[in-house]
Amino acid sequence: MHKAKRIISKLLPLIVLAVLTDAIHAQPQRAYERGLEELYRGNTTQALDIWYNGYRDIRYVDARIGLEYIRVVTENRMREYYEPATEMYYRAVLDGSGIDSRVAIRQEINRMRPIIGEGIYRQWVNWWEKSDNRLASDMRGFWVQHDPTPSGIANERLIEHWLRIAASREKFTRNTITAYGTDERALIYVRYGEPDRTRRGILTLQSLNMKQWLRNQLNPYTDIDEELSGRDERNRGSVEDEDLLVRLTDAIYEFHRYPEYEIWFYDQLAIEGDEAIAFIFGTDVRSEEFRLQTSIEDFIPERAFHTERVRQQEGVEFTRAGITPALMLQLLYYEQLTQIDPFFNTRLNELQDNVLEQGLQAFRGMDLAFKAESRELLSKRATRAPVELSTYAGVMPSVPIDVYQYRFLDENGQPYILTYVESEAQEAFLIDYYRNQSKSDLSEEPAADQNLMHLHPYYELSHTLIEYDEEWNVKQKFTDVPELLFRRPATEIVPSRSLFRSTHSGRSYQSATVELNNYDPDSRSIDETPFPRSLRGLGKRQFRLPKPLVSHTDSMEVADLILGFESDKATEPFAFQVANNAVIPADETLVLHFEVYNLKRRDDETGFTNFELTYRILPVDEDGSAREGQAEFVLTLNFINEYRTVIEDLEIETADLGPGLYDLRVRIIDTETDQERERSVRFEVIET
Repeated sequence: MHKAKRIISKLLPLIVLAVLTDAIHAQPQRAYERGLEELYRGNTTQALDIWYNGYRDIRYVDARIGLEYIRVVTENRMREYYEPATEMYYRAVLDGSGIDSRVAIRQEINRMRPIIGEGIYRQWVNWWEKSDNRLASDMRGFWVQHDPTPSGIANERLIEHWLRIAASREKFTRNTITAYGTDERALIYVRYGEPDRTRRGILTLQSLNMKQWLRNQLNPYTDIDEELSGRDERNRGSVEDEDLLVRLTDAIYEFHRYPEYEIWFYDQLAIEGDEAIAFIFGTDVRSEEFRLQTSIEDFIPERAFHTERVRQQEGVEFTRAGITPALMLQLLYYEQLTQIDPFFNTRLNELQDNVLEQGLQAFRGMDLAFKAESRELLSKRATRAPVELSTYAGVMPSVPIDVYQYRFLDENGQPYILTYVESEAQEAFLIDYYRNQSKSDLSEEPAADQNLMHLHPYYELSHTLIEYDEEWNVKQKFTDVPELLFRRPATEIVPSRSLFRSTHSGRSYQSATVELNNYDPDSRSIDETPFPRSLRGLGKRQFRLPKPLVSHTDSMEVADLILGFESDKATEPFAFQVANNAVIPADETLVLHFEVYNLKRRDDETGFTNFELTYRILPVDEDGSAREGQAEFVLTLNFINEYRTVIEDLEIETADLGPGLYDLRVRIIDTETDQERERSVRFEVIET
């Protein structure tokens, strides 16, 4: 009896734990199902509220909730829910647990396959099979890197992806063979959005007199033409080659399937000088399903290419050498498509030339060789295109943005980095200004160097710098609102500049963005995008931090060089105008800022430090190579100090330097330890 009580007493905590675990797991599951019930009743907002509350303070996260939430929001174009949809999607990907979540994540990998490429897809599937934690952070990292506005909550590229899925489910319903429950047009639509041009139709025989059409294709160099020359029309049907035409005509009708086709053209994906990238869809001759095809030849049954096999099976010989039904159908189909795009006209001309050169004795396999070549040409174009492309990338006015970074050590010897973010938003401002104002309102243009945002307080320009950890969580974030100065002419635009100082602990990823917003409630926004209505210009740069400087006290270290020139526009923390673009006016004195750390004292604690600095200025050829043996300036300086850290601004006279590119190379040697470091920077001297 006592033994039984002891067993029961040991089992009770386990039973209670199991019950609690089941309860925890059941709670989000009930939230998922209750949300679906409200959704089926037509209560969309109630369903969203249930799902949103289901993600509050719950350790067990049902990934289905987050994925279903963003699906419903995008299918119903509920702009006000884009921010929570983004947050819940990330939560589903990162924290989803349980078998239902595992299945949902696998389905999401399949949905992302068209936009991530096969390499990443295989890696993610491998991680999913092994339950590798890297999968969650990598999936989230993909969307973080594609977020056009990381300073905000909503990820517009993620929203656009799901909007495309929603549109695909509405439009592409010929079958349900994709991960979206659509036909394969969705695979391209999800990658690139709407095509620039579309052509659809049915490949027909166009009520041709097939025998006469065949004669036209094979003349004037065919055996038929030679054999029938000099005979009148009444005798043509009695010759052997006339029988050949009859059999070939019958075979063409036998293998022709009247396939339906739809061809998409993307002009924006073409590399400069290339023709548009085309994707061919149509009736598959094997399955009769509407599918993505590799070339026009996919509409021709395979048996039409292999006449030897047909002859053996059916005892029919309706061709000579390489003149096959497939070859004739190729001529026929490309002829019907010549007006659609130059690609098809070029292919037809090439095929006709081949046939005319060879005649009825065309080499065997001409049709298959032409088929393979067509596939390769279309495939090469497609492989040069990006894996995916945002439709809104060309809609939002672009704001050029540059990022410049310099590595330092602080007073405690710890690495930090200065990041300059520079943008040129004047053009984006003028685009929006003209859209919202009449020409008469521009009779008095702003004076040069006036801050546009002071004149038009509804506008705001912002720079944001974000650093991410290994799991793509925000590690550091900085925001600044710089001036937007007006300049005429446009060639004299002065960039808006922000300076951020941050700790530097490793080679993590950063993003820098610039946003121009117009908060005037009466102004016209850029329509039909998931971006905030106030956004009128956007720029973004992504990069990986360089390696930090060495912070060991026994190792001499040198900061990155900063170039500039003397000017009344100097800004903190430097006493000169920093030239991040490394452009120095010919009539200005070049200033070189350098910092040296961890110098060795001559007498340990009380002695002086001593180092030698040599700089060389080398001209740069047009091909970008520095002329090593033709230094314009070489100078060696000795520095004796009482500190282990030396910070200096060195003025370098450049009056004798003509306009052009130069390499400035600096070599610093600690004469007490013989430790040395080298730094270099390229600059350009221009006439003012």
